[in-house]
Formats: sequence, C-alpha cells, structure tokens
Amino acid sequence: MATNYFWTINPLECYPTSSGETDVVFTAHWQLHANEEVDGILYNATSIGTQPIPLHSGSAFIPFEELTLPLVQGWVEESMGPDQVQAIKDNLAQQIANQINPPVVTLQSPWLNTTTTSTTTTTTTVEEPTTSTTTTTTTVEG
Repeated sequence: MATNYFWTINPLECYPTSSGETDVVFTAHWQLHANEEVDGILYNATSIGTQPIPLHSGSAFIPFEELTLPLVQGWVEESMGPDQVQAIKDNLAQQIANQINPPVVTLQSPWLNTTTTSTTTTTTTVEEPTTSTTTTTTTVEG
C-alpha cells in the first residue's frame, strides 16, 4: 500500500500589525504526518518544524480569519521548496519502512532466556525418644 501524507499546521505566529494590516502571519508551526497500512497494521511517522512565511509585497492580503489549512500549507510548501518537502516525505517513508522491517533488533541475552527453574529442598527431622524421620522435598518449576 502507498504511504499517505497529511499536514497539520498550528499555531501561527503573527505580527499584531504590519504594513497597515492586523494579525500578519510570519511563521507557521507544522507537522507532516505519514501513515501506511500493511497486513492490517497501521504504521505512523511524523516530522515537525517551523517555517518562516515571507511577506509578499504587492500580493493581496488575506485576513487572518479567512486563512485555511490548504492556503497556509501552500505557503509552507512554497517557502520550503519542493526539494525540502520531498526530503521530509522520503525521511518519513524510511521511518515507516524501518518499522515494518527493522534494520536493528534487540534480543534477550541467551543465558538469561531460561524458562524452567528447579529448586529442591530436603528437610530431615529426628525426634526422641522414638526415632522418626520426616523428609520434605519441594520442587519449583517456573
């Protein structure tokens, strides 16, 4: 199955006022998420960062209340450039591939991997004036 990618962007850092406008975005805090389902198991990876949003003089200002995720995502991707966006996606895909087929595994030391433990206890009691012997044997298996 193919890897799916989606963005979340929050919060946005803004200048309270700039060039006569209010709440002017200059930095976006982003997360790019990836997921892939293999054999009924969903694998996930996430990259996070901040991205400066350049102020474009001459372009129409969009009021803060009218901003949408697709619009701001476009600003973030444009500011990053296609090579950086692709590098992040490639990294996320590699993280998922490493979850599916780990390049390194951690195993229990073989000398610690015992499943059965035996303990034997023998007690002998001698009573006077008649002689009697009691023997107790305890075996514990774990």
